Amino acid sequence: MNHQPSTAPLIYADHNATSPCRPEVAAAVADALAAGLGNPSSRHHEPGRRALAALDRARAQVAALLGARDDEVVFTAGATEACNLALLGAAHRLRTDRPLCCTWAAEHPAVLEPLRAAARAGSRLVELPVDGEGSYAPLPADGRPGLVAALLVNNETGVVQDLPAIAAAAHAAGALVFCDATQAPGRLPLEVAALGCDLLAISGHKFGGPPGCGALWLRRGLGLEPLLHGGGQERGLRPGTPPVALLAGLGLAAELARRELEARRDHLGRLTARLESGLRAAIPGLVVQGAGTQRAPGTSCVTVPGLARGWLGTLVRVAASAGSSCASGSGKPSHVLAAMGVPAVDAANSIRLSFAPGTTVAEVDTCIAELARGAAGLRG
Repeated sequence: MNHQPSTAPLIYADHNATSPCRPEVAAAVADALAAGLGNPSSRHHEPGRRALAALDRARAQVAALLGARDDEVVFTAGATEACNLALLGAAHRLRTDRPLCCTWAAEHPAVLEPLRAAARAGSRLVELPVDGEGSYAPLPADGRPGLVAALLVNNETGVVQDLPAIAAAAHAAGALVFCDATQAPGRLPLEVAALGCDLLAISGHKFGGPPGCGALWLRRGLGLEPLLHGGGQERGLRPGTPPVALLAGLGLAAELARRELEARRDHLGRLTARLESGLRAAIPGLVVQGAGTQRAPGTSCVTVPGLARGWLGTLVRVAASAGSSCASGSGKPSHVLAAMGVPAVDAANSIRLSFAPGTTVAEVDTCIAELARGAAGLRG
């Protein structure tokens, strides 16, 4: 029997964790690094002015993706920093008079953990339930929250929340609304006016931009307490010299996500439908988590109830994950699936596949075959 390792190329199906930088974006970063740009705060000389122009262009491109004003965009090191800045910065301002914060049990740790830190510092936190599809329960009728945090697209299941309805209910109670939109660019429209939120976070490496950069949009006139102190960069909220080359890449990735939205949605929708129909046909009893509600294209979280543990480990040709990359090394079952009522043994044995615009039909078919082979081996 031949035990030589397979030479077939590995299929990357973990884009919700990190989507590799698009070639044109990587080229834009390289060009900016080679351009001899100065510090954008040094406006008295030409290299500094060129850096400022590149920074302004990137800010305009991100603002256009969000349907926002340029001066409402604050650059960060990614969505985790943006979430912390928004939530802790707002909670600090609200703590004395409106200390109640509301979120949901299926939020990303980048939202849950800052809010829990705010609770330890004196705020009150309510973590609301989700139903079996991952849809959010309504805000409580009493309690008058000061801050409500809700994601737009769940990173593990792709379930889309009704942000306009959540925002309307929160605003009626006088609350600020923060939206973690990390998984949305290139999959859903991101017009902040239509979403109705007051703050929104994105991260470059989720939609073909470089890692290490992201942005926080905050409604004009809204004040936050900064987490870091130093210079006055980024509206006084994020001191330090900005990474202009990375942000040039972020700006281009945002422009591409906006221009290509419809084409990406259509392509990812076809891939998702093919994957899920193929898996259902090949693996009896397979459950697609969140299939009964609206989901963003390109994300599928699948479970085979009662399957012996180790399904993810059977994959040879496919790079996928068991859920959130932030928790994948802990060995703990997905808190998202647990909140949806999935038994712990099945939640720990679920697989998330997430695709990008460059994913092909042939790669999806290989994913189907690999998951079916692994499940059959475990059943056997």
